[in-house]
Amino acid sequence: MKTLCVAMTCFMILTEGRVNGQHDRTRQGRGIPGKGGLAITNLYYDSITQTGITLFWTTDSPSDSKVWWMVPDSNYQPLVFTDSLFFTDEVADHEVPLTGLHPETIYRFRITSGNTEGTAADTGYFITQSTSSGSVDAYFNHTVDTTVSNGEKAKGSQNFEDLLMDRINQSTYSIDITLWEFADLTAIANALVQAKERGVKIRFIYNHDPNTPLIDSLLVHGMPVLKRNFDTVYAMHNKFWIFDYRGNPDAVTCYLNTGSSNVSHPMFHSDRNNMIFIQDASLCAVYTREFEQMWGSHKNFPDPVRARFGAQKTDNVPHLLNVAGTRMEVWFAPTDHVSSRYCSLIRAKTTKSFFFSIFKFSLEDIGDTLHAIFNAGKNISGVFDFSHAFREKSVYPQMKGISATGAWNPPADVFIDTIDGLLHHKYCLVDADAESGNKITVTGSYNWDPTTDAGNDENSLVIFNDRINNLCFQEFMARYRESGGKLIGMVEPGSGGSGCLLEQNYPNPFHSATKIRYHLPEAGLVTIMIFDQYGNNIVQLVREKEQAGIHEVNWDASVIAAGVYYYRLMAEGFSQTKKMVVIR
Repeated sequence: MKTLCVAMTCFMILTEGRVNGQHDRTRQGRGIPGKGGLAITNLYYDSITQTGITLFWTTDSPSDSKVWWMVPDSNYQPLVFTDSLFFTDEVADHEVPLTGLHPETIYRFRITSGNTEGTAADTGYFITQSTSSGSVDAYFNHTVDTTVSNGEKAKGSQNFEDLLMDRINQSTYSIDITLWEFADLTAIANALVQAKERGVKIRFIYNHDPNTPLIDSLLVHGMPVLKRNFDTVYAMHNKFWIFDYRGNPDAVTCYLNTGSSNVSHPMFHSDRNNMIFIQDASLCAVYTREFEQMWGSHKNFPDPVRARFGAQKTDNVPHLLNVAGTRMEVWFAPTDHVSSRYCSLIRAKTTKSFFFSIFKFSLEDIGDTLHAIFNAGKNISGVFDFSHAFREKSVYPQMKGISATGAWNPPADVFIDTIDGLLHHKYCLVDADAESGNKITVTGSYNWDPTTDAGNDENSLVIFNDRINNLCFQEFMARYRESGGKLIGMVEPGSGGSGCLLEQNYPNPFHSATKIRYHLPEAGLVTIMIFDQYGNNIVQLVREKEQAGIHEVNWDASVIAAGVYYYRLMAEGFSQTKKMVVIR
């Protein structure tokens, strides 16, 4: 049992580095080594409730545990820590629960650990769960494929203009907006003007490009607009709106809107985009803190002297949230090294499949990570925008196996979008076709290209939720199938609940032979077939009546070309397909 001391004296720190606590343990604590070089690593927080969280960290030798925390009212507040805990027991793995906190509140914290060797310190932010409903509504402006629905049908062919205007018209307190493009849709600008006239406080951060007539109309009506006039090689590429967070005492009426869409007629109608609305005060608080770093102020008007963009920004927000029981993570570029976080997520969380629908994909590290899990037997399927598929450094030719340099062999299950307009999505799905799996969805403004990662202002939202994953899967399947995909490896509708089980072949990948094991709950006709990556049936391994129990069949692939293959079990109303890889 740890020995606990509680101290209520203030501890002031005027300057210090910023390293945020994260649920993944890859982020290293900065640490302040003392005598003997004591250091803190693996600092993160979790177990988030409305009134508490738990901090975790590691020291390289046993030491005590001290935590100070405070509620910062802005990005510019002097740090005066007003509450603290002290555990005197010396341990290497530190776990400190904090209780008695306020809901939907960002806290700044500082930790120290000390022993006879010295003292180390680190600092970061966390946020408590809100009292909001946590409702999440996902919308898509083109068709969806509801044949892969697990119950709820996705909202396809939606009018984004109507959705956005409805939320603007319902706003009472505030609207914060940051966009790359604001054009064409006069009704949206008029709705903002009307909101301002009824007392809604509006703040707008825009790209460095020349004003559109709609931006000019906002300025004429006295709305503050701050342009990103910093290092214009990069861009203000964020796409998020925060409704009724500032000045609103009611946590159940504020909303965050994000997704892939700018505001323009093509973006809302001809281009393929997604839009998500989330009712959560904690999420709004995090996005507001990021907004205000770029705004340079937490007040109604910007402070251009304090405004920070791109490489000027610091990592100043919590990144892990509990949204009504759903785990969410928020990443901002360029401070959060988003591409490396994508790679960590892909490696750690993909158990069966990784699907993506992407406007730009030229990040080599993400491509290499996908190739690694593909070679390990995971399903990779994706759709690329036509206008960027063959641009310099695009990974499409390599993934498709048509490039002389770095070509995937076998190629991946990827296609080019074929209909008019842009495929402007920036989302990916983990384990969307798995019967269990991690069911993770990532969306936001973040394109997978070096410019995005190096200096653009971007936002990326990670949602750990089966429902949202399936809604986005319905959108993905519509884009994938209209681009020519078949997705051989998906679980067919109606395959669950029979009691049959098709195991992953072993070994996999394999050179010449592999074993396939399957479980039958009752006797019946069994068929096992092998398909190539184009859906062609190349061999029938089994077609006979078999008894209930565990069965195994060998496949000799010594004369088969290297590549991706699929094996399918069909038995008494059950059908399931899995992927395997032949290597040479």
